[in-house]
Amino acid sequence: MFHMIVSDLRISPLRTVLTSLSMFIGIITLILSVLIGTLGKSYLESTNAQLSGWSPTYTVTVSDAQITDLKLNEKMIETMQENPIGIIVPEYQMDSLGIYSSGSIRHVNAVVTSSQRTKLFPVAIVKGQWFAEDSHESSLQVVVNREAEGMILSDGTVDLGVVNGTEKINIWVRGVIDDGSSEPIIYLDALTMERFLPQMWRPEGLTVFFHPTGSVNENMAKSAVSDLLFDSVGGKIGSWNRSDNAESYESVIDFLQTATLVSALLLLVVSAIGLINIGMAGIEQRSRELLIRRAIGATKTSIVCLVIGSSMLLSLIIACISIGISILLVAALPYMMPSDVPLELPPYPYSAAVLACVSAVVTACIGSIAPAIRASALQPALVLR
Repeated sequence: MFHMIVSDLRISPLRTVLTSLSMFIGIITLILSVLIGTLGKSYLESTNAQLSGWSPTYTVTVSDAQITDLKLNEKMIETMQENPIGIIVPEYQMDSLGIYSSGSIRHVNAVVTSSQRTKLFPVAIVKGQWFAEDSHESSLQVVVNREAEGMILSDGTVDLGVVNGTEKINIWVRGVIDDGSSEPIIYLDALTMERFLPQMWRPEGLTVFFHPTGSVNENMAKSAVSDLLFDSVGGKIGSWNRSDNAESYESVIDFLQTATLVSALLLLVVSAIGLINIGMAGIEQRSRELLIRRAIGATKTSIVCLVIGSSMLLSLIIACISIGISILLVAALPYMMPSDVPLELPPYPYSAAVLACVSAVVTACIGSIAPAIRASALQPALVLR
């Protein structure tokens, strides 16, 4: 029977090619639609996280903290890095900092923080690198965003100063990042700035960003932050607000995933209809051949097995080819995406590939049932006319 099925596929090359093309488009589109839905979700989450943190992120204002004490600040930041219940990032308010450009100081947003920040607010590295996690760096760590790149001097440094002040220092820029902001921003490592620029260390306030992990609830998070502050810089929590804005894009993600699923199902239906049309047309063209087979002793069951078996064998071959091509496409994605996109590419959707294989076989089976029934219903006596 298998030899007959293979020979059957060779009888009409055009019909085999058209059926293969229909299956191939359906399988590839199903896999890509799932991948696009995953990429779309990751892109929305990453874009939002650049500005407001991974969901959920809480913004905590701290008052009456001893943020001018080097040892207490160092203890607080080290405790934050070792905290097992989530990602905790400090940000010191220092609105007086600026960068000298064209002979005059220009105010820019200065974010004085720790190396943990990129774990909560993802960035794309354009040049260089982000802060080292070692808190005992031997030099001040400075990074600027893409909008502030034009302020970097030809030797790779910037002139940092204080607005309405006399302090000025030339600092080497460690890296340039894309943080999603349209405003120029300079990022400074809190510990190295406090250590090497004590004359400029004038923090006006402290904000803490907290992203809980696992099953940590909001009450547990508040207690953890309060204990951390009590054991280091002191102070008390002034406000506690969720700031990641996940609600603004969750509905978009749900719609995107639903739309891709519906599109995949519709494509499978279209593929099944195409198989039925091709199969019915093939039966019309092969009616004399099938009648001769019946006339020389082929049973109705063998005719049904021949028609359905041909479609199923073809569907398995095309499924393997389609999955192989889709694996190559997914592997090529990192080379096709811009290098400065803060997007973690998803792994190959194996579950979608398995579903596509099963769907291809089921679709081929369903699409060939009607032609098989019609073929088995042909009367051998017709061949004598």
